[in-house]
Amino acid sequence: MLTSLPSFSRLNQMASSDPPPQYQQQQTPGYQGQQPLYPQLPGIPNQSLQQQGQGQYGYSVQPYSSYPAPVPSGPSYGNKAAQVTNPIGPYNPQSSSLYTQQQQEGGQYRYPQPTQGMQSSSTQLSPQQLESISKDEDPIYGPLSRARNKIDRSIISDNEISPDLADGLNVSLQSSEPYVHPPSTASAFKPAKVTKRTPLPDALHQELNYKHLTAKMGLFEDIERAWFTVDNKLFLWDYSDGRDFSRYDEQNDTIQAVGLVRARKDVFVDEITYVLVICTSTKTTLLGLSKSPNSREINLYATNLSVETPTAMIDIKGTLAGRIFMLGANKDLYELDYSSDSSWFFGSSTKVGLHNRSSGSLANWTPGFLASKTKEGVETFAVDAQQGRLYTLHTNGELEMLDVSGINYQSRARYTKLIHDLNRNQQGGNVSIVSLSVIGGHESKRACLIAIASNGCRVYFGISNGFWPLIFRNPIPSQANLPVSSQSFYSSGTYFSVQHDNSAPMPQTQLSIAVPYCGRQSALRENAESYEGPALQEWTTTEIIPSQVWTIVELPSTNPAFSAPSLTTSNGTVLSALPRQATTQAREFLVLATSGLFWVSQPRPIDMLQDDLDLEKDAAINAMQLQFGKSQLAAMSLQLGATTDLKQFDLASAISTILLSSGEPIIKDGTGGKNITYSGRHDGLALVIARYLRPIWNVKVTIPSGIPGRQMLAVGESTLLAVQGRLEKLRRYLDEHPFQRYQAEGDAKVAWDQEDLSIHGLEVLLKQAVEAISFVLLLSDYKISDVILRTDPQTQQTLANLTFQGLLTSLDGKDVAKRLVTALIEQQIGQELGIDTLSEILQQRCGTFCQPGDVVMYKAEESMRRAEGARDFGERSDSLAESLRLFTRAAGSIPVGRLQDVAKRYRNMQYTVGAIELPLKTAVELDPSDKAVDYVRDGEHPNDPRKGLFEVRKQCYEMVIEALGMFDELLDKATAQGNPASATQKRDEAYALAIASDDELFHFYLYDWHVERGLQEQLLEFDTPYIEQYLKLTINNVEDRRDLLWKFYARREDYLPAAEALSSLATRPSPMVLHDRLYYLAQALTSAKSAASIGSEDVEFTSRLQEQIDVAQVQSEVARGVETHPDMSADEKNGVLSKLNTDLLQLDELYQNFARPLRLYEPILLILKTADTRIDDVCEAVWRQLIGSYRLSGNVAMSDNIISLCKRYFPSEAAPLDIMVPVVYAEAQGCQGGRAGWASSALLDGGVPLRDLWEAAVGLYENSDDDERDYYAEEVSVLTSKWIGKKDEIPAAEVERFASAYLLRTNGTQMDQAKRETRDRLTAAKQAAVRY
Repeated sequence: MLTSLPSFSRLNQMASSDPPPQYQQQQTPGYQGQQPLYPQLPGIPNQSLQQQGQGQYGYSVQPYSSYPAPVPSGPSYGNKAAQVTNPIGPYNPQSSSLYTQQQQEGGQYRYPQPTQGMQSSSTQLSPQQLESISKDEDPIYGPLSRARNKIDRSIISDNEISPDLADGLNVSLQSSEPYVHPPSTASAFKPAKVTKRTPLPDALHQELNYKHLTAKMGLFEDIERAWFTVDNKLFLWDYSDGRDFSRYDEQNDTIQAVGLVRARKDVFVDEITYVLVICTSTKTTLLGLSKSPNSREINLYATNLSVETPTAMIDIKGTLAGRIFMLGANKDLYELDYSSDSSWFFGSSTKVGLHNRSSGSLANWTPGFLASKTKEGVETFAVDAQQGRLYTLHTNGELEMLDVSGINYQSRARYTKLIHDLNRNQQGGNVSIVSLSVIGGHESKRACLIAIASNGCRVYFGISNGFWPLIFRNPIPSQANLPVSSQSFYSSGTYFSVQHDNSAPMPQTQLSIAVPYCGRQSALRENAESYEGPALQEWTTTEIIPSQVWTIVELPSTNPAFSAPSLTTSNGTVLSALPRQATTQAREFLVLATSGLFWVSQPRPIDMLQDDLDLEKDAAINAMQLQFGKSQLAAMSLQLGATTDLKQFDLASAISTILLSSGEPIIKDGTGGKNITYSGRHDGLALVIARYLRPIWNVKVTIPSGIPGRQMLAVGESTLLAVQGRLEKLRRYLDEHPFQRYQAEGDAKVAWDQEDLSIHGLEVLLKQAVEAISFVLLLSDYKISDVILRTDPQTQQTLANLTFQGLLTSLDGKDVAKRLVTALIEQQIGQELGIDTLSEILQQRCGTFCQPGDVVMYKAEESMRRAEGARDFGERSDSLAESLRLFTRAAGSIPVGRLQDVAKRYRNMQYTVGAIELPLKTAVELDPSDKAVDYVRDGEHPNDPRKGLFEVRKQCYEMVIEALGMFDELLDKATAQGNPASATQKRDEAYALAIASDDELFHFYLYDWHVERGLQEQLLEFDTPYIEQYLKLTINNVEDRRDLLWKFYARREDYLPAAEALSSLATRPSPMVLHDRLYYLAQALTSAKSAASIGSEDVEFTSRLQEQIDVAQVQSEVARGVETHPDMSADEKNGVLSKLNTDLLQLDELYQNFARPLRLYEPILLILKTADTRIDDVCEAVWRQLIGSYRLSGNVAMSDNIISLCKRYFPSEAAPLDIMVPVVYAEAQGCQGGRAGWASSALLDGGVPLRDLWEAAVGLYENSDDDERDYYAEEVSVLTSKWIGKKDEIPAAEVERFASAYLLRTNGTQMDQAKRETRDRLTAAKQAAVRY
């Protein structure tokens, strides 16, 4: 069985008592009682204790308090001795530039400047347009939408200053240096520093008092333990408190190597998460290790898994999947494999084996003394546990990359020229590789490995274009002129160059530390508006450890490699130190040396700011702004204000100075209009809020829970509480220290107003985020899965796709939140629990998501349910009235779906007042500014944003209509049953409540409902303030609706408005036929005259009506002419008639567009008559055409035509005598047959006065030639015959004079029958004239 090792638990007593004061972590000055252990380091001769002969145990330790002064931070470019004499150039044909060390200019630090010739990198940050507040903007979600854009922009900005490591390696720095000074010599800006030393445990020293052959040490940072081996004993020490020191002594042989590897799945029980690998010179043993997540205690378990080994193992590493690789002293690489074929814990089914991955399986058992002393093999190796890669350095300098993902072990690439590259500029060619360090996938997708050379050069390898060096980086300039040790360490950008110095009076180790300078891109962007690409620059510093160093590790809790997904970009690259500092602490490293355990801290930029403000306020502000950028500095200052004691070194004053000096917003002209660049304080606020929100911003609120149809929180409560805590501290700080407002003129005023508008949105978002997290946590407390199940499927689907960003800033999020609150309350009510306490909690913690109106609504629901369950009529009535009162108070916040349910329940209980008044009240409350009314008046454009309010109000009105319809149906049923009294009362009450509403839009909806049911005549009975306007707005050409308005006036004896309505009907464009237009005009004229009869006469209007009728008659005549036109097809006629029926046209239109081009002759005459306009040529041509067309029909037909035309158009400008009479006589001459003077008779019968016709005919006679004179004489003679019966119309003297002249002229001439008849008529006329 697997058992806990008894010897291990017993040895906890070794450190059970408190150590003496001199053993505490902060050792007192002068302490020399602790023995260091000397590591067996490659390339450094081991010195025996006897040779050193110092101190009680053969050595002495320099006190921590009196360590040598550290080398000044950063490269000492002025010190020639410190410079590397043989800089290494890259062996890369694609890059001919060398990273050379730059001289300091004038002794001053050169802050980041735009690099000449460097290409600007692409950026997703487009210019920011000016913003405005629309009149329809939601007071909360309008600012939130603006703030959302700022947060997204800040997240993009943070992503862009967190590039792939390979991007920084591939860019030539040109005028910039690979190593740069920190911005100040102040200790605050030291990029890494020893902060604490913990002495090694006293129990270890007691073990070392005994004779021993081998002692080694190392660190297992994953379980927070240091390990030590003394001969065959293994000790584990909890370095966090320095007290727990345990021993394992089950091995018989000297322990050569120890390793900690992840346990393979499905081999051990779940509690065992690691495997402790213990190697002696002949055997490897596996122990199971468990560590409680809630305590620091660990337990070891025997597994009975061990394997014989052909050589001693000197290095052990593993993968995340639990594969174990070991490097033998024979320079072979081995893999230890173990597995279990059954579910039983261990036993015969558990297998363990050793595979030689370098020389094949036969080499496993080659005795060590037979192995070649000069055998080529593996010098060292490194494992990329996360990406499944293994890198080996062979003794010949060859590098190999292998794929160890899954069960693979395949060589993928080799590089054989590394040693040649490193030594091509060296005298003697003695540079070698001492260590390999993996570049994690969180740093780069293209760079994969760093090979550290013995001279301190770092070679970065990439895999994007083959396994090839990307760059050869020079040694740190400040490092000592000593070989670099294999203990050198690299982790997530931070590099420790380890150099052992045994020539000093006391053995010591120099740590040259290089830390990425993370502010270069942001400083160039924010201070110089230069969007350059990334370039890897490093700050450097030096620390002295007063003994030799065994190993260096980084604490997993601060290692960016284990960052949460929220602290990475979309491609998995971890964010730089600037964005990370908002939610993470300073990085911590452990340096294990023979003189103790040293804690090295890599301060964040904000830590540097805080420490330096305490030392030199103004200089610190200037240095930080130039080094990181004004927005980054503002963000750090706000974070400091929110998280630290403002009384500390007058921090509040310093923060105020930073914000005041962060610049001002600027308006600029851009291609798309004016743009704005906000001040540093604005962008800093956006940055810090974005960094606080980043862990949840783009994360879904819920995820499937594993049970079909159920959802659970996607983010842990601890994360939500952490985010909320940071946001709440920032909100309180801003409340207590509001941003200063500025007065300005012109564009500057616009810029400051824009900034204030944007900052307001960010502050709204800050408050909203705090409340939203409280809301989500509250739902979690009440079993959010159950609450979600109570919502409708659409809400569940929306929630499943909703991110925290959407919950905070979108209207969908607002709607989902309201539905969740409703479901939560209903859950409480369903469990018969009171809601007062819950309502109070909702309002206190998340008032945005639960308004006071919501609480009222929930109480109204309780009253409603009491009413539904009440049996007593009085109780039921009281509960209904109370529910209506409460629902009415919350009318503005009732969702439409909820309102529909309530209204339906009121109808079911026949609660008339509730069924009518609540929907009407809600409609008004949802649109208090009557924007829906304006929407209707403005034409109901489909893209109008007010359409939504209109649709919501319509839904409310539909509920009222449903209630009215229900009461109508109840009345019909009651009437059929012979008992209509009660139903009539309820129906009348319902209609009275509806008609009494002062909602104009509802009245319109009610009237439309009547018309749809064919009850439009009932509208004339309504006596409301809105019916007249409704009829005016909705009048149309539908026969049963167009008469409503004028009839409405006529019933009320308002004849003049009735006449105006009729006139409007007749004259507006519409498909109404012309006949109907004439009818309405005639009705309008009648109404106008009726108005005149009661003293409301409008003379001008009446005259205009008459004129319109006249013109309409002309149009009608034109239409008839078109209908009878002989030369037009049916389609042509229909086309013209449709135009004539659309509208009443003007006379000029009728003439130019219809009568003249279509040659409608009579309509032309009617137009001339109606217009009272004389056009001689037109008139003459028309008359000739009209009369001449009857020439072949005979004189009778022509005579009838003349009579008809004269009666219609004489007297008028359409029939002037000087045109009409000559044309008639001329056309009559060409018409054969008929009695003498028939043309004149026709004219007289048509209404031409005898006197006028006499003058016209005499004139024609006198001005005619001889050929026509006889014809006109005949016509005049007929007129004289007519005169004899009407002697008063023509003077007798004129008749006698004309007759005498004619008789004299024709005396003695030869005459035919017609002339004799003419002479006889004139003779008789002369005699009559003489007698008269």
